Amino acid sequence: MKALKIFLKSLKVLLTILVVLILIVVLVQKFSGNKARMFGYGVYTVLTGSMEPEYEIGDMLLAKEVSKDDIKVGDNIVYQGEVDDFAGKIVTHRVIRIDNEIHTKGDANDFEDPAITYNQVQGKVITKLGVLSAFSKLMNNSVMFYIMVFVPFSILIFLDIRDIVLEKNEPKKEKVKEPEKLQEEVKIPEVQEEVKEEIEEVKEENKE
Repeated sequence: MKALKIFLKSLKVLLTILVVLILIVVLVQKFSGNKARMFGYGVYTVLTGSMEPEYEIGDMLLAKEVSKDDIKVGDNIVYQGEVDDFAGKIVTHRVIRIDNEIHTKGDANDFEDPAITYNQVQGKVITKLGVLSAFSKLMNNSVMFYIMVFVPFSILIFLDIRDIVLEKNEPKKEKVKEPEKLQEEVKIPEVQEEVKEEIEEVKEENKE
């Protein structure tokens, strides 16, 4: 029974963390427009297949702000497009050439992108976030999104209700025990009085 309680408490903590992480990822990506950064790092979601097979749609990448000199040919960088079809979009492509401008191209694309300046660069890709990428891909599926969000919530609600029921039952057990103790306390003085009366009777008989 004790092991079961420990397991359920651990499960509750893990599910809470899972739900919080999912909500954070969803809200940050939704309201930041893929532009949220903290301490020079940013998390970006791949929205197209232009970098396949290295990055698939739904993958989440960690990028770091770097100086202009740290950008090399072959690096994957995140930048904000400003012209043509790229205007206003956050793009993750590979650097193919550097002169006065930076030239990039998607691995799966036939043509390179419009040239960009360093001011457009959001960061250089450090790594792909495997766990968050898996969550991101699952949440892109509407059915899996509801499963990933509502199933943990349902389990948490069930565990909370269970805790409330257990807490309500515990005081009842104590209340049942209290009258028994009072009865015992009441009986002890009664027995003592009866013994005293018997002793007095014996004394009276001896006097006679």
